[in-house]
Amino acid sequence: MKIIFKDLKHGEIGLIPENLDDIWHLYNIIDEGDLIRGMSYRTEETNDDKIRSKKAEKKRMKLGVRVKEIKFHEFSDRLRIHGIIEEGPQDLGSFHTLNVTADSMEKISIIKENWKHHQLKRIDQAVNLRSQPILFFISLDEDVATIAILRQSGIQLVAEINSKRSGKMYESVDNEKDYFNQIINIIKNQKNLDSPFVVVGPGFAREHLLKFGKENAPKIFENAHTNGTGNAGMNGIHETIKSGLIKTIIKENRVVQETALIEKLFEEIKKDGLATYGEKEVKLALQNGAVERLLISDILIRSKNGEELLNIAKQNNSDFTIINTMHESGKKFEGLGGVGALLRFKI
Repeated sequence: MKIIFKDLKHGEIGLIPENLDDIWHLYNIIDEGDLIRGMSYRTEETNDDKIRSKKAEKKRMKLGVRVKEIKFHEFSDRLRIHGIIEEGPQDLGSFHTLNVTADSMEKISIIKENWKHHQLKRIDQAVNLRSQPILFFISLDEDVATIAILRQSGIQLVAEINSKRSGKMYESVDNEKDYFNQIINIIKNQKNLDSPFVVVGPGFAREHLLKFGKENAPKIFENAHTNGTGNAGMNGIHETIKSGLIKTIIKENRVVQETALIEKLFEEIKKDGLATYGEKEVKLALQNGAVERLLISDILIRSKNGEELLNIAKQNNSDFTIINTMHESGKKFEGLGGVGALLRFKI
């Protein structure tokens, strides 16, 4: 994310989203009631009676839309901001949808009456992570290979490749070569040469792919890491994230950080240690200054109850982390009601 200007005195920040993760960040920053300024297309009014032809062309224009609804689908490249036009050359008071995409490189401005601390913090994080490389996963066994990308918003599936093995026929070197070549071709089309990736999975398929890759595509496999797991597929990727290996490869990733905190929370709950969960219980712990770190879901934070918990945390010098409920650990955390706390002491 690139910041163009910041005028908090008037509640306005201008920025350019540069990738899919930035679109996800914007979804978590923009609230109902905000004013969003951006370029869009709308059917131009005629000069005489304002009646528009069905075949009239749409004209590019700058609009200010008061937000009524925000829509974002998991790993979508588009954020749809629906609301009422308050600023623009025409149609004031009409409904309109602004489409914000990462590939357009268009500037938008967000105007809020009050910027929340966690929203400004999220923008700073997005800016700081602009240069961080994307991490790829290849999780495979002898049957199927799963290729995925670790983003700030979660794990994005890129492709699944079936080895098409058939009993002893798979023992053929040509069959294995074809399987590995399919994997490498997808990686070639998706990653930059300097992007690290991790090959994970059970058995010998992982080792065979690494050897084949270093011999046949050495530049791509130069930054390859490996991790043995009990499972292939997405389960193998989740195992690797929990193992702590990713922290040694990339400096910072929200999914990795959030997963570690959630695993620690569940561990403390299981042993009746320094943790609690549930709105009532966490609120009591916050009020007593017992919370070291508040964990709160991106769903709950949009509610009045969520805002109240965050304000109490700030008043009592408790750190906080907003948990994304789109990745596996976030969904697991949502099962606790979307709020938990790691404690300084038990109450």
